Amino acid sequence: MSEPGNAKAIYVSAVLEFRISHMGRRRKNPAQRGWRNKLYPVFFELADVSKEMEKRWAQLQNECRQGLKVAGPAASPKARNEIVARFRKGAAQLERWFDEKLVDIDKRHKPISYNPRAYSYFTLDSPMSDSEGLRQYLHFHRHGESVEVTEAKDAQGDIEAWDKIARTERDRRILAYGKGPITPFQEEPVHRQLLQLVICYESERLTAEELAECFDKYCACGKESHEADSLRKMRDRFEAELKSSMKSS
Repeated sequence: MSEPGNAKAIYVSAVLEFRISHMGRRRKNPAQRGWRNKLYPVFFELADVSKEMEKRWAQLQNECRQGLKVAGPAASPKARNEIVARFRKGAAQLERWFDEKLVDIDKRHKPISYNPRAYSYFTLDSPMSDSEGLRQYLHFHRHGESVEVTEAKDAQGDIEAWDKIARTERDRRILAYGKGPITPFQEEPVHRQLLQLVICYESERLTAEELAECFDKYCACGKESHEADSLRKMRDRFEAELKSSMKSS
């Protein structure tokens, strides 16, 4: 995979996460800094930008919800539309900001060492429309396998595979036509997004404890402390899904 393909994967995954959206125990030992030496320098900039984007996105959503709540059900369509229009304007501005940051980081860090497996469920060897990117993203995060793998099963007459494809198309139409939110994915999207960045830019595999320390620093979920064992299990599930998605490659 080429470097531009890698940048495209990060952008598509992060932006789609941004568009779609909707305790751990404190560790006894103080955080160590060894985990930082296991990540390429570009990770830290990308993680900072991703964390800021998640915070701004959450704020925009909250402001929109509060505005609609204050307006109440008796508000005129015009008043409600104005609130939604402000939200959409803020979302578009945030997306432009995020895109510009990624382009700048990509420019300054080339050539970038990375692990292409982290985004292997995307088809990056040919131009991909926003609609197709959304389809591939929704399918993998809903079903734990790439569209390519599911379509290969469907071609053999697998009824369950057909049901998965139909569910993905339903989710995509709900989002495309503004028919309401889709059912949340099993994994927490903010955690999953950061985990993908870690896997993509590790020079050496982080231990579960190191992964938790990294999440304490860069996760935008609001928790002060992340449980190492929970993150280990999440990583195991995610890597099993990635492995399955690469079987037909």
